[in-house]
Amino acid sequence: MLFLASSCNTLKYIPEDEKLYTGADISIKGKLSRYEKGELKEELNLVTRPKPNEKILGIRLGLWARQRVNRGVSTFYSRWINKRIGEEAVLLSEIDLNSTNKLMRNRLENKGYFYSQISSKKSPGRLTGVTKFTIRPGTRLLISEYEYDSVGIPLMDSLLTEYTSREKTIKPKAPFDLYMLKQARSNISHYLKEQGYYYFNADYLIFDADSVNTTEPNRVKLTLMVKENTPQAALAQYKIGDITVFPHYTLLNDSTKTGNDTAIYKGVEYIQDGIYFYPAKLHPYLLFKEGDLYDEEEERFTSRRLNSLQNYRYVSIRFQRDSTLASGYGTLNTSIYLSPLKKRSFVAEFQGTSKSNNFVGTALTLEYLNRNIFHGAETFSLKGKVGYEAQLAGGELSGLNSLETGIAAEYRVPRLVSPFHLHEKFRYSIPKTKFRLSYDVLRRVQYYSLNSFLGLVGYEWNVNAYVTHNLNPISVNLINIAKKTAAFEELLNDNSFLRRSFEQQFIPALSYSYQYNKLLLTEQRSRFLVLFNAELAGNMFGLIQNIGGNSGTNKSLFGVEYAQYNKFDIDVRNYFEVTQNSQFVTRLFTGWGFPYGNSQSLPYSKQYFSGGPNSLRAFRIRSVGPGNYSTTDETSTSSFFDQTGDIKVEGNLEYRFPIFSYFKGAVFADAGNVWLQNGDPENNFEGEFTKDWSNQIAVGAGIGLRLDIQFVVVRLDVATPLRKADANGTFTWQDNYQFGNKSWRQQNIVWNFAIGYPF
Repeated sequence: MLFLASSCNTLKYIPEDEKLYTGADISIKGKLSRYEKGELKEELNLVTRPKPNEKILGIRLGLWARQRVNRGVSTFYSRWINKRIGEEAVLLSEIDLNSTNKLMRNRLENKGYFYSQISSKKSPGRLTGVTKFTIRPGTRLLISEYEYDSVGIPLMDSLLTEYTSREKTIKPKAPFDLYMLKQARSNISHYLKEQGYYYFNADYLIFDADSVNTTEPNRVKLTLMVKENTPQAALAQYKIGDITVFPHYTLLNDSTKTGNDTAIYKGVEYIQDGIYFYPAKLHPYLLFKEGDLYDEEEERFTSRRLNSLQNYRYVSIRFQRDSTLASGYGTLNTSIYLSPLKKRSFVAEFQGTSKSNNFVGTALTLEYLNRNIFHGAETFSLKGKVGYEAQLAGGELSGLNSLETGIAAEYRVPRLVSPFHLHEKFRYSIPKTKFRLSYDVLRRVQYYSLNSFLGLVGYEWNVNAYVTHNLNPISVNLINIAKKTAAFEELLNDNSFLRRSFEQQFIPALSYSYQYNKLLLTEQRSRFLVLFNAELAGNMFGLIQNIGGNSGTNKSLFGVEYAQYNKFDIDVRNYFEVTQNSQFVTRLFTGWGFPYGNSQSLPYSKQYFSGGPNSLRAFRIRSVGPGNYSTTDETSTSSFFDQTGDIKVEGNLEYRFPIFSYFKGAVFADAGNVWLQNGDPENNFEGEFTKDWSNQIAVGAGIGLRLDIQFVVVRLDVATPLRKADANGTFTWQDNYQFGNKSWRQQNIVWNFAIGYPF
């Protein structure tokens, strides 16, 4: 950075008697609220022209590269930068204040501020200069009345009168705002399209603003009108006529109107050569039927439902107007063209992994997929995996290698497989039912072999564009620890609490997850993501056995003791756009497991851990907690297994900013820990969650570099602890940073190499 800063002295190459333009300073005067001034300032900044040379980390990198190229002293690096982000110097003398003043006045009037006073000037410094604008907005125009002027068509008049009467944004005393009126026109157009007006659009609407015939000053009377030259076709309602579906459409059969297996099902004609998709299975995805009024929302939802099958490359719904009008209604004959993906696919994937706990390895995954196995968009996948990882750490962890093999079969049905008829409840999207069986073998070479079987039946569905539900009413996970080595037996003998968490590996559970995701709303500066998970294990079997008279502990099923716990966690994230290319991201995670009955703690596979590339990045994976637990030997095998918990609290702050091209940077801070719900009685309940939990929070901070090429993100983070537990388990803030000391760096500098953003 020091080298770049010294190299990017762009100011000395600005022509004599010129100043480098560095931006506009806008000052809003008058009796406006802080919010109103901020809103206006943000709006007016958008029209300042031209924009100053862009800075990246305080350096005008694009200008520097262009200057070197123009001077004939460029290198490969500067030419590469110039080709991508190079730009000429923006000079103060090039600024046209009159043009900017006109644009600002127009924006002010669009927001309802008429007769505003704008003064501007250029303010040169020694080498740079700015423009200064002082704005005194006029008194803002407010809406006094809002009504609809009849078009002379009773049904349309009735609909628009009713719509304007319940309008929430345009109402008396609301500010006059051109952007609000444009949005209102669009909303009204969508509303009419949902009432059958297929050919209507927002351009046929106009607002008449009367500021003369009002009883109060600075008031305007708004009247919504339909333009006189609106085509008759746009003023008529349309009903759905004949419906034809082509389930296996390609360009080769574009003109084909008959097929060997043409069928009519519930009034809809399905044309296909051969049975590619059974009409009875495809029909529930269509939300409209012959004789219905055209509804834009039903067209949109039908398209989304068909696309959600993940069986088609393209979905096209086309409407053709019938030349006749019946009883005042037009008719739209409907054709639905569905272009399928390849039915079968085979994927071979080779992976290389590098983890922050010094595991490195490779894996090979093979997957077979059939997208339409029973001609109803049912998918069947069979996936096999084999992988090997080796621990590169020294000490007791050396040779901690693992070999993993597994096979999984999944059958997904794009409808609700249920004894209850609930299909009409899912207009936005069709739910999916999944059946999954998997078997995995994990061999920790020095310690044990783990055999894991999972059987699951679940449902997933979207309520709207933001909310996703996932319910697994049946989930049975059976894990068997076999081939224990003497070293692992010794570890378990020294820690009965750990032994207990490994023994209870029969987990019959019901799980549910909820996701609220507004990250796709890119027009909003602040966007939320909420993830909630709940898992209830052993409740049903425990209740049945209690009713049957078995109310003691250590309950078993088929001779196998099963786990009993309730587990809940919530993950809340906010992404705030500081500028167009920079973000401030915050995250709060809280998880709590409640073991009971058979279980003293959560099963080992269900416990939380803290530390690692997606957690507390200043600490190695599984190296924080539980509670005030501390180990002085970070290469200890026992700490690798011990440092998990039933409770987790974690918070993350991260500022993300561009550097240049595909490279982005980050500054971050993480804090958190894990705890045990009941503590370990053999170790004086060490690690138990107490009211003193807030004094047991580990904190770390660092910086990161990311290569973001859209479809993949490669991330390198480096961090150091700011607050951690000492050998006595007391959390203290570090005040002695010895970056020049190799031993200190080995213990306190943590590098994380990962794929994807941490959150």
